[in-house]
Amino acid sequence: MLTDAVTGGSVPLFVENLLRGEKPRADWMCGAELELFGYDRARGLGRIDAAQVQNVLAGFAPSSRDLVHEAGTLVEVNDGQMNRLTVEPGGQVEFSGGPQRSLSDVERDLRRYLARLREVAEANRLAFLAVGFDPLRSIEEQRWFPKLRYEVMRPYLASRGGRAWDMMCRTCTVQANLDYGTPQDLCKKFLVGNRLAPVVTAVFANSPFEQGRPSGYKSTRAAAWLDTDPDRSGMAPPALRDDFEPEDYVAYALDVPMIFAQRGGRYIGAVAGLPFREFLESGRAGLTPVFGDWADHLTTIFTDARLKQHVELRSADAGGLEYSLALQALWKGLLYDDRALEESLRLAPRLSAAGSVLLRERVARDGLAAKCEGVDVLRLAREIVNLAVEGLRRVAPEETSYLDVLVERVVKEGVCPADILLRNFEGAWHGSMQRVFEHLRVA
Repeated sequence: MLTDAVTGGSVPLFVENLLRGEKPRADWMCGAELELFGYDRARGLGRIDAAQVQNVLAGFAPSSRDLVHEAGTLVEVNDGQMNRLTVEPGGQVEFSGGPQRSLSDVERDLRRYLARLREVAEANRLAFLAVGFDPLRSIEEQRWFPKLRYEVMRPYLASRGGRAWDMMCRTCTVQANLDYGTPQDLCKKFLVGNRLAPVVTAVFANSPFEQGRPSGYKSTRAAAWLDTDPDRSGMAPPALRDDFEPEDYVAYALDVPMIFAQRGGRYIGAVAGLPFREFLESGRAGLTPVFGDWADHLTTIFTDARLKQHVELRSADAGGLEYSLALQALWKGLLYDDRALEESLRLAPRLSAAGSVLLRERVARDGLAAKCEGVDVLRLAREIVNLAVEGLRRVAPEETSYLDVLVERVVKEGVCPADILLRNFEGAWHGSMQRVFEHLRVA
């Protein structure tokens, strides 16, 4: 129970809880999450405010029972189809799809969501973009969403990185959530998810603009993450080791500083900066640690791949439907086929912590053209796309078409979405951000 007291002796329980996600292969599923930026077409394409965000969420609720409020603010909606809509700090709307056995079912849910979002957007004179970084609005123009946890996270993260607020307000991602079988299978997937993360960032790089002009990066989202709280972002430190075990992830999370604790609907920042291990031993500010504190703490770890009772793969810029589905197919092909998983682990760069950061810096700027620490990103990207095709052909041959866009763009042409955006912006679009906007618009 979330309210059960925990102590330093509860660490084995944390490991056991993590491993409760173990499933037989026949029950493995995929879940997609997609964040989008909303803009007000009646107000010069300013980012939508809290009231508009809440109107969007309400447009998805089958009944009032499906609305979740926090201190009078609508913060979440269940759409009646096992999917949820939530809100990121800058009012980005996040779709969290329920786990599905087939990518065709993931596609159905995403299509249904985007179709309804278009209806809501049109009725309210809004527009939504699928892109990794807000291409138009400065940090001063952002409209912070009044969710209680963000009020605590905002000052703490600002003290831990120069672009933390950019990360919170001006980034969007598409994420894949996958299952695991044995603890050994979990370890392999976690290692591959972290070590191949920079390559996947390059494949899906889709944010080359900031404040209406080229930013100098292929993934401005990835650049923002590079200057955001190193305690909890980038490659998860346990993934640097070949002998990683689930206990190592728990040990790592215990040493990550807390941001808040939650009691009675209040978020308490008095624990901010305290390693969870210390909180577990002695509490803080009159708080006795409970299991819910651990569950909340895990949600504040933002590494490229992270563990709950499944593996979350978080390194890609947001993109439209085709690329969102391609991301699910890429990870499914790499991680759900044993041969592909073993080969992925062999191919994945084994770098030091400093080398991992350097590779991420190069990828943020150069995308698929990055070369660093002996890693030729385009060459490796082509290998993993082909490997994913082979893996998916063995486990779900009817789904290989979802990778066609990556075969065409990455394997054959050697380009990512940012390359195409910049080529058009500097060419046929004659520097028009309006053309960029319409290209990225999904609702």
